[in-house]
This record gives sequence, structure tokens and C-alpha cells, in this order.
Amino acid sequence: MKPESNEVQLNNPPLGAEAPNGVSFTKPELEEKSSGLDKFITSLNNITHKVACVIVFLMMVLTSVDVIGRNFFNKPITGAYELTGLALALMVFFSLGIAQIKKDHIEIDFLTNFFPAKVQHALYALTSLIVFILLCVTTWQLFVYAQGLMVSGELTGDLGWKLYPFVMLATVGALFFTLSFILDIVRSIVKVVQS
Repeated sequence: MKPESNEVQLNNPPLGAEAPNGVSFTKPELEEKSSGLDKFITSLNNITHKVACVIVFLMMVLTSVDVIGRNFFNKPITGAYELTGLALALMVFFSLGIAQIKKDHIEIDFLTNFFPAKVQHALYALTSLIVFILLCVTTWQLFVYAQGLMVSGELTGDLGWKLYPFVMLATVGALFFTLSFILDIVRSIVKVVQS
């Protein structure tokens, strides 16, 4: 009688090829390899999401105080509109990554739902790779734009603040959003291998 193993061997390696050196991955090993990356990327996006929540609260306070000051005391806050615009940009960029991880973005999948699960996961990995490449270019261009603003010394209109720190922070949010697609790619590949 053979001793029972707690590990489930994958009988169908991807594309019908043997694993290198005869090594076969088990389901727990595949999940373990992706869980460290998952925790790291999720924690980065959780941090920026919490910052985005604070930004939303501060925007609310700023807008409320500005409206009260404008309507009751005829003293609006100088640059409130400008600050709200800058804060809104940061809030959006800081929230994109966690929304992707939690699958809160809109997905149109009425055609792919008819495909087998393995094909669905493979297509999702492919589209995630394409979006990842596009976001790498976007993040890089945001960084280049921030450097250009730093060199030119461009300022905001009302408050005279330098613009490049805001664009640099938006670049950080875009980078973390980009990393969330690495997570999607890895998860999809694991699902393709497992199915």
C-alpha cells in the first residue's frame, strides 16, 4: 500500500511540456509562491488607499469650510478650487491599485463567460499583461513629466506651489496600480496551471 501524500500533483503541465529537471509544482507550492508577492503588493496599495481616504476627508473639510466662509462671512479660502483639484488627482491615483486588487473596476466579460475556465484565465493573463505594459509606459511618462516640471519650476496658479511633487506622488500611485497587474498575471497563470 502506497503512503498517501497531502500534495496534489499536477498531471497536466502547461502546454503539455515536462517541468524543468523533472520538478512538478503542487497546488500549495504555487499558491505559496504567489502569496508573498500578493501580500507585498496588497500592502503597498493598502497604504496608498488609506492616504486616499485621508485626502478625501481633507477635501470634504476644505470644501465645507470654503462654502461656509464664502456664503456666511464673505471670506472664501484662497486656492480651495486648486487644492481640491490636486487632491482629487492624488486620491484617484492612490485608489486605483486597491480597486484593481478587489476587482472593483468594471469588466465586460459577457463573451468570455462562454469559454472554458482555462481559456478564461489564459485570456485574463494576456489582457493583464497588455494593460501592465501600457501602465509601465504611462508610469514612466508621468515620471518624465514630473522631472520636466521640476526643471521648469512650474507653479500652481493661485497658491504658487510647485507642481512636480504632486505629479511625483501621482506617479507612485500609478506604479502601485501597475504592480497590481503583476498580481493579476501571476494569479491567472496559477489558475491556468491548476485547471
